Amino acid sequence: MRLAQSVPLMCFVGLLAAASPSEAQPRGGASPGGAGQAGAAGQTAIKAPNAPSEAMSDKARKLYMEGVAASEKGRWADAYASFVAAWALQKHYTIAGGMGTCELMLQRYVDAAKHLAIYVREIEKDATATAEERAAALKTFAQARAKVGAVRLHVNVENAEVAVGQEVVGAAPLLDPVFLEPGAHTISVRRQGYEPASVAVELKAGEEIERSVELKSARASEPPQDQKRETPWQGKDVKDPGPNRTLLIAGGAVAGVGVVAGTVFTVLALGKGGDAENLRDSVRSDRTLKGRCPSIKYPPVCAELSDTVDLQYTFINTALYSFIVGAVGAGTVIYALVDRPAAPASRMQVAPQVGWGSAGLSLSGQF
Repeated sequence: MRLAQSVPLMCFVGLLAAASPSEAQPRGGASPGGAGQAGAAGQTAIKAPNAPSEAMSDKARKLYMEGVAASEKGRWADAYASFVAAWALQKHYTIAGGMGTCELMLQRYVDAAKHLAIYVREIEKDATATAEERAAALKTFAQARAKVGAVRLHVNVENAEVAVGQEVVGAAPLLDPVFLEPGAHTISVRRQGYEPASVAVELKAGEEIERSVELKSARASEPPQDQKRETPWQGKDVKDPGPNRTLLIAGGAVAGVGVVAGTVFTVLALGKGGDAENLRDSVRSDRTLKGRCPSIKYPPVCAELSDTVDLQYTFINTALYSFIVGAVGAGTVIYALVDRPAAPASRMQVAPQVGWGSAGLSLSGQF
């Protein structure tokens, strides 16, 4: 279930004209737009939904609504911090749409395309979505797609890890293309028991290409399990060795630290967002400044506003990376539980031995 009137109405009239994330904040002298009104940069603000979705937890819903309220005032960085925190609690596609719209306004085009692709894909499955909402979602997604390249990757082995550089982007089969900045990139694919493979791509903005990667078994010389000859006599099977306890402990610790750190830095980012908004109010109410800062270093209130916004972005990025680290830790725990080697079987073979003047039994095999 989605929010009754949700992220499709987040679409804006034009792209943000600012050249940096700091400039994406509304400046003095231009009042932020409300729901359905044009903001300082010429965009249309997010329109608040009529009613929250029951499929969303209370905490996630609260953070989502805070993001919507901030976006209505053109405070895209504050809205983004709220949406990221909500997404960490619940992977609801409406929240992905909110994140993607904010990332588009903040000129983080690769992340915007990734999250808006989720939103467009899931809203098509939502029977309660209107044609207007679907069209608005596609329009917003198209603006992000125009800024990045895309690779639709086909891998012959399921659950193979796909990475670009050091960043893991998912596991095969991928539901959406891999979105990348224009330029040259190397996509690597790997899975335990297979030889790793990679493919080099060169992309232009707005371009989409298809590539296939074939993984080959690292044990290709071994006969299939069902063709291995069994010995006439088998001993009792050895007990399952169980999951790798080292991976379980390490993964659990990393996941816990990542989630806790991400939550702490998200709260700090929200606090700095409130401080920044208060400073903007001071600039707007100052008759000398008339709502505009002549410099980021003077007067003191303008310097403090610039430092506060920079610190807010530092907290936002730190929170995002912390949640990513937490996800890696959780993935490590899952890997340790699911992908472990099978226990070896104990086998022995008994054969008669008859010689001149002697007779007996020969015992051989694995124990």
